[in-house]
Amino acid sequence: MALRTRALGMTDVGRARQENEDNFIIVPSEGLYVVADGMGGHASGRLASTLAVNFITQYMAQDRHRPGFDPSFPHEHGRSPEEYALACAIKHANERIYITSCKSREHEGMGTTVVAALDAGLPTLTLAHVGDSRIYRFRDNTLAQITTDHSLVNHLLATGKLTPAEAENYPNKNVIFRALGLKDYVDVDTQVVPKRHRDVYLLCSDGLSDLAEDWVIAEIMQTAFDDMRGAAQSLIRVANHNGGTDNITVLLVAIEEAN
Repeated sequence: MALRTRALGMTDVGRARQENEDNFIIVPSEGLYVVADGMGGHASGRLASTLAVNFITQYMAQDRHRPGFDPSFPHEHGRSPEEYALACAIKHANERIYITSCKSREHEGMGTTVVAALDAGLPTLTLAHVGDSRIYRFRDNTLAQITTDHSLVNHLLATGKLTPAEAENYPNKNVIFRALGLKDYVDVDTQVVPKRHRDVYLLCSDGLSDLAEDWVIAEIMQTAFDDMRGAAQSLIRVANHNGGTDNITVLLVAIEEAN
């Protein structure tokens, strides 16, 4: 059974911010879906997320297709060609953001998180992320977080320096230790997941995940396959109802049978 993807994205400034530092893009010709959440102040955060989306798209849709193109990043053992391409695109964007931040004191220290999905026409979907923006999958009425936040609290949990009970009340939950633009090189987490008819993937900034509990997201996602626009609007509405303390971006990717 041939499967394909369809997608819809929305972004909202929220109730507390004056500017939207989030960005997203859908590139149907490449099967590419990206969400970026900028940081570093209004102008810098917006610039960082814009650069991330633009350079990832340019790399995937143009650069890598040029004859004789050299990706310049070493191939990591065990990664599929699609994982390698998507990781290279994100690393390339990281370099450009870092260079831009070094050129101007105004943009010094700017960065952005990123989550991305790639449908290369295979029976699988390729996912990548850096930071604490997330990818969820809704399958068989069950919501699962597919990515692991690159946050300080998760790092302390993984290294045994914090217990799960201590993590619940940890004061710096939103501190992230990996993002695009902070250094000249960044590690990118990638994975390959099998496609299944009626799966819906949710790529989102933490403006949603920080303000909407998983069970609420799961309830809304029950309608996402048949009504993507309504589901996206509901997700944003819930985050705003719970305070809207950050920009909110949602990008829904549904897997369906190809006609």
